[in-house]
Amino acid sequence: MGSEEMIFKWTDANTADLIVWRVTNNSLFTGRRNAAIKAYELYVKEKQLQGKVAPTWVRKKWENLKQKYKDLKSLRTADGESASATWKWYSVMDGALNSENPITHIITPVRVTIPAPDAPPTKQRKQADWLTALQELEKRQEERERQAAEREDERDRRSTAREDERDRRALEREAERDRRAAEREEIRERLVLEREERREREMFAREERWEKEMLAREERQERDYREREERREREAAAREERLFKVLETFLANK
Repeated sequence: MGSEEMIFKWTDANTADLIVWRVTNNSLFTGRRNAAIKAYELYVKEKQLQGKVAPTWVRKKWENLKQKYKDLKSLRTADGESASATWKWYSVMDGALNSENPITHIITPVRVTIPAPDAPPTKQRKQADWLTALQELEKRQEERERQAAEREDERDRRSTAREDERDRRALEREAERDRRAAEREEIRERLVLEREERREREMFAREERWEKEMLAREERQERDYREREERREREAAAREERLFKVLETFLANK
């Protein structure tokens, strides 16, 4: 089975053909044991797919289509959105599995009037109608996909424009932050320079006051020293003078 899956690739034409065949031959699937596998063996033989795909894989393909349809249908019921926009086979499977909405009622098949003797059997006409319906559905699906792609491109374009606008505004905000930061830095540097200059002026003023005070103190000390020296000299001169007077008096009394 694994090798058959790798060899045979289901194309859209194969898938559409399987859906048409499965619905038109629904009477073969009686529910009895091995009835389904025998019916799929008949499908492989009719479509000349012997050696390309096994009947069990055909059955698996059909079951996968049904399961995906059921999953999408339940999602559409819950969300209220059309599942056909997400899976191109949804409308076809809906017509194939829904007896109230058969696929032949989705669109009006194009019929070609031909003479009665050459008319195809009923089964072949039914398959032709189904194929016509499938082709029309494929065209509609392609149109929906094209419109969805255009909408996606428009969303991408708008998203890109919004991203560009956000980037531009972010760059402007960043430039404004840088400008304000530069202004604040310039103000801080100016304040630092002003403080440094003020400290230098204050330091020079203190040094100048200190030098003046030192000079005044030295002058005052020198003046005091001279005054003390002069006072000592006067006192010494006065003592000498008194001493001379005492000596003179003493000598005079002798």
